[in-house]
Amino acid sequence: MRLKLILPLFLILSPGILSAQQTVKEWFSHPALSAAAMVSGRYIPQEESFKASTLALLRAGFGNEKDQFKFTVIFDLPSTRFLTCEAIWQPLPQVGVRVGLQKMLFLTETTFAPYMLGMVGYSQAASYLGGYSNDLTGISSRSRDVGIALQGSFFPTDEGYSRLNYAIGVFNGNGYRFIDNNKAKDFQARLMIQATRGLRFSAGVMTGYYTPLEGHRPDGHHHGAEDLACRHRVSVGVWYDSPKCFVRSENIYGVSDGLRSDGVMAMAGWMFRPRLQLAARVDHFQRDLSDPHSGSTKADLCFTHHLTNDGSIYYSLQYGHTFYSDPNIKGIDSLIFCVNISFMRWL
Repeated sequence: MRLKLILPLFLILSPGILSAQQTVKEWFSHPALSAAAMVSGRYIPQEESFKASTLALLRAGFGNEKDQFKFTVIFDLPSTRFLTCEAIWQPLPQVGVRVGLQKMLFLTETTFAPYMLGMVGYSQAASYLGGYSNDLTGISSRSRDVGIALQGSFFPTDEGYSRLNYAIGVFNGNGYRFIDNNKAKDFQARLMIQATRGLRFSAGVMTGYYTPLEGHRPDGHHHGAEDLACRHRVSVGVWYDSPKCFVRSENIYGVSDGLRSDGVMAMAGWMFRPRLQLAARVDHFQRDLSDPHSGSTKADLCFTHHLTNDGSIYYSLQYGHTFYSDPNIKGIDSLIFCVNISFMRWL
């Protein structure tokens, strides 16, 4: 079985590997190294609880935009696991191949790293439906999976961007694990239309099946053949970014083993002083669309002070309040303090 999978991948990647032989020595000698470290603390007054968390990433990139073949590795120190381990062969702008552990295609919000989002943390929809931390399927993969994808862009402009970008691929649905443990696959696709340099529109879809973990299968829903459960996701979004401000919104609809859920987030930020930014986000998630009491709405206000011109060092203060549609559940507040340091160097 593994030989059947490895042979097609070798045939697909071999032209890119052969064409890159002359430059391999050069870009392995001068890789792009970067790192990011984030330390945050969350305090909930109603529960009198405080939780500290750390994020430390090491990234090594080999090759550059002019090379047809590139390789990227991202390693998470706290969890001691690879978050990204992918090879890209891009012989033409319109057609390229990406193989390995990579970001999920259907969701655009999580393509922003936590230190680039403008807020502390992702939306509820990205967390519950994007495989990031509290996914309803029980699969927590930091919105990553192992697979192979085609990608490309069309209609380039003189300003250095393309009007249309696409990606479509097949993944094993197991998150970090490279070994496939069932016959089910996830099919994912993303389409990005860029109207101007700062304005983009996105649409994504994922459909497939997974092996449910114990305790993560809603009772009373249909179970597929071989004890597999369905996982379907659809997303649409709009993204505007400029040096002074940003406006972002994404809606995600999902089906998890028959459980229908929906979430939408909208955020805006403004750089009101050099290095000083204020951002706000409204985030609503309905866990079960058939249950009006299963919804929750979060409102966050975040102040960020960049200590360097390039934004490599900053700290954030964020206040949030969560409202619950169930009248028996009281809302909660949260206070978050976050410090982030990142850098990039060419050796």
